[in-house]
Amino acid sequence: MFNSIRNRLIFLLIAFTLLPLVVLRIVAYPKMQSDIEKELVRNLQGVESKQEDLIRTWMNERQKDARVIGASPLILKSLKITKKDADYASILSYLERLRDEYGYKEIFLCNSRGQITISTMENMVGSDVSQKSYFVEATRGKTPVSDVHHSDVPLINEYGEKEVGVPTMFVSAPVKDDSGVINGVIVLRLDVNTLSEMVVKVELGTTGEAYLVNREGYMITESRFAETLREMGVVKKRCSLELRVVEPGTDVLTHGVAQCIAGTDGFDARGYKDYSGVTVLGVWRWMPEFNWGLVTEIDKDEGYGVVYNLQYVVNAILLFLAFPIVIAAVFIARQLTTATALDEEKKK
Repeated sequence: MFNSIRNRLIFLLIAFTLLPLVVLRIVAYPKMQSDIEKELVRNLQGVESKQEDLIRTWMNERQKDARVIGASPLILKSLKITKKDADYASILSYLERLRDEYGYKEIFLCNSRGQITISTMENMVGSDVSQKSYFVEATRGKTPVSDVHHSDVPLINEYGEKEVGVPTMFVSAPVKDDSGVINGVIVLRLDVNTLSEMVVKVELGTTGEAYLVNREGYMITESRFAETLREMGVVKKRCSLELRVVEPGTDVLTHGVAQCIAGTDGFDARGYKDYSGVTVLGVWRWMPEFNWGLVTEIDKDEGYGVVYNLQYVVNAILLFLAFPIVIAAVFIARQLTTATALDEEKKK
């Protein structure tokens, strides 16, 4: 009988002592975990929102440059210029100054037939670009942004070397006369490295990064970990237009990129495999005016590091407290049952 009473006392003492801690682990901890996860997602979305604003602002400024330059009477005059004209050299010098001041790779003018009449890359003069989308759209009165694509002419790459196939893109605008008739097109060749640097420089912990992808799921900016990817043989020269963001060993786009290029803005707080096979947390949004997707990711282990640490601490506290509580409960129960047994014997 006394053993039964003692066991019940031990159970009750342990239960009532540990109950608050168990409730904390079962109820309070998941709530704290959920709050931390939501805060992490908000931080990722905040970083991505700032990046999106920065990209949109930069691109809108490039489009504005094209419109302003194209509105110049000097540019209108240059649509019919040839190398034989006396002021060809001065107009070319003006375009070169604009190119250098605004950081473009090339500036050129096309007449209404799509023929380049003057360019800061003189070997381009006379080329026919009438089938290029940036020309066709500009002749319709728009200020289009081309896709990022491989250059078909030698350009100075990020290493200061001339290379065919360097990622390049264009912004163009119509050149109109005083009556509003479109007489030609002004085209600016952008430095994709500038765009890439804006995206890569995002500060997001040790493993976080942001990057842009095109409709096919290829990166069009560099990865923050491009050097490591080159060393691993994943890419040869650069990530832009070379790295398709798929799960390793497959042709399946990562979850974040697949959702993004489908035109869905969202996030994944549970985690998915990225292009290196690491489980990441990600947010994404589609930028339809440029046909770009902006993806921001961070390794799950780093993102939820605080949550994991909290879990370890809570579990450690429970284990640390449970042992002395059990010892104390056994000791108290034994003392009580011993005292009860002595009382019973005295009564006999």
